[in-house]
Amino acid sequence: MKKIAILACKMIREQNLCPADAKCLVALSRKEGEFERYKNDDVSILGIMDCGGCEGNKTRAICSLLLFKTQLVALKENIDVLHIGTCMMKFCPRKDDIIAAVKEKAGIEIIEGTHKYAPPTIFGN
Repeated sequence: MKKIAILACKMIREQNLCPADAKCLVALSRKEGEFERYKNDDVSILGIMDCGGCEGNKTRAICSLLLFKTQLVALKENIDVLHIGTCMMKFCPRKDDIIAAVKEKAGIEIIEGTHKYAPPTIFGN
């Protein structure tokens, strides 16, 4: 079984612009978008963490991942893949730095994106 986690935008999650992370979870359930790669696999989501917020920097995302992985060790679990949420891929001005830092430090496969349900704009034009 493939075990995954998602790194999502803190602002979008806190402002309820994507209530309950529904789009990512539905896409995973349907195996659509970037989750289509699992169409012939059993997959389980172990958690969704946030990037640390716009006021932070790439190290905040690394800290979120480290804390998450530490909690999983206590539960005798681990993740195989980290998906960077569509919210970050579409709307984060710091995504390139965050993704580069996560790829350097994570020690697992990183997939850019989750679902295809994002509106063309979310914060105005």
